[in-house]
Amino acid sequence: MKHIDLPAQKELLWHRLREDLKSLVPWFADSDLLLCPACCRAIKYDEFSIEHIVPKQAVACDPADARQAVSQNERSGLTLLCRKPLIYKGRKVPGHGCNSWKGKHFDPFLKELLRINFRTTTVNTRHQVALYSVGYLALFRKFGYQVALSPAGLLCRRQFFSPNTFLPDVPLNCQIMLTGEPRAEFKEDEKSYWSEPFSIGVEGSTALVVLRNIGFRVPISRDPTQPFSRILPYSPIKFSFRPDLTTVFE
Repeated sequence: MKHIDLPAQKELLWHRLREDLKSLVPWFADSDLLLCPACCRAIKYDEFSIEHIVPKQAVACDPADARQAVSQNERSGLTLLCRKPLIYKGRKVPGHGCNSWKGKHFDPFLKELLRINFRTTTVNTRHQVALYSVGYLALFRKFGYQVALSPAGLLCRRQFFSPNTFLPDVPLNCQIMLTGEPRAEFKEDEKSYWSEPFSIGVEGSTALVVLRNIGFRVPISRDPTQPFSRILPYSPIKFSFRPDLTTVFE
């Protein structure tokens, strides 16, 4: 199965993310803008594009039965990233915003990770940073802007733009990965392995993210499964959320 109606998917994602953002940062209700989860720039609908978190070229290598039973969108996981050109030190970065940045710096390494034989091949830091960055996007896909606009979210957004090496602030336990044997064929009773690319569990100050047969950690500032006040201007620290709107790129 190929991707299904991407224009409609984009509109659905846009409205869902807009409602989530407005619930955390109410003044966005007076604009028609959305924050890119990577660079945190406030931009318009036309400047966003659908992003396959697990790249299309990676899931294209899935077994034929899996490709037939589960759509490409499901096997990839979708979010929105900006395609507005990035400006660094007054100069335009080639490509189409964060969408192109991920495609250039992370997607080839993610494709390798899903096909690699870990018994005979050694991964490098580029593979691990790519995994960490899509783990952050997976958290954003599941929990929204409460992840992106937290201190840990800012660290992940900064790491997104440092593809060659881990930043010193990234915890050491987030710089390793654990692997198991990948599924070699599609089975109906194991369909979730293909249909939901990420499994996420919260453990203290990190989220344990599993991409198919690869496990790794991503830092979090608070447990995103726990409720917090979205309406009251003043509430106990445990139930409050103060968004960090720091941009990473111009």
